[in-house]
Amino acid sequence: MKRWLIIVLLAGASVFSYLLYLNTNTQFYAVEAELNSTQTQLDSAKTGLTATKGELDAAKTDLESTVLALAGTEIELQATKEGRQSAETELAATLDRLITTQAELDDKEIELSELQVNYEGLMTGHGYTIKDPTYKEMLRFLEDDDTDEAEYITGEYECIEFTTDLCNRAEEKDIRCAYVSVRFPGGRGHAIVAFNTIDKGLIYIEPQYDDLVEIEIGKPFHKCVVPKEGVTYVKPSHDDTIEEVLIAW
Repeated sequence: MKRWLIIVLLAGASVFSYLLYLNTNTQFYAVEAELNSTQTQLDSAKTGLTATKGELDAAKTDLESTVLALAGTEIELQATKEGRQSAETELAATLDRLITTQAELDDKEIELSELQVNYEGLMTGHGYTIKDPTYKEMLRFLEDDDTDEAEYITGEYECIEFTTDLCNRAEEKDIRCAYVSVRFPGGRGHAIVAFNTIDKGLIYIEPQYDDLVEIEIGKPFHKCVVPKEGVTYVKPSHDDTIEEVLIAW
């Protein structure tokens, strides 16, 4: 009886061991299959990562190429900017030279015109020792002359003396200058000078200030004077209406 019991126990143990083996083997195959699936996924992921790495490397290469291209473009832009600045500087210098040349040409043209006027004046009999000046020559003479800087002294050095001195100094420079007597009401009067310029005709000058005078009969003398900028001629206490103008050459 004990023998059979032992046999039964052994048989049961054998069956249990077999069943346990079958279960373990099944679990092993299941784990193996899962491992194989995981390996496949890992391989697939590795392949994907490799492809992504290749794309990233390609993108990096493209980016480096773009950076190099941008650097080259920046260098070209800088060179273009420097070239433009150089061209602008050269253009400005050329413009300055043109302006200077034009000014020189204008001066030469004026000088040539004056020479032509002087020549024509001589040919038409304006004189050989004392001559009528051009308008510019008259202005240059007045600018160089200092008669207008003399002091006005009542009863001693007045308009007559200013006029006489300026006429004499003009004659010393071989320039014809007229003594002009301007008559006012009540026997009053005033003395100025005149130049018969070749290019602009008869020009009256107030010798005390070297101002132009636009003589007009019937008009107050102080309103006929063309004062310099910032200067105003005040109406005198007497009537200075111009009644007559006498010119002595």
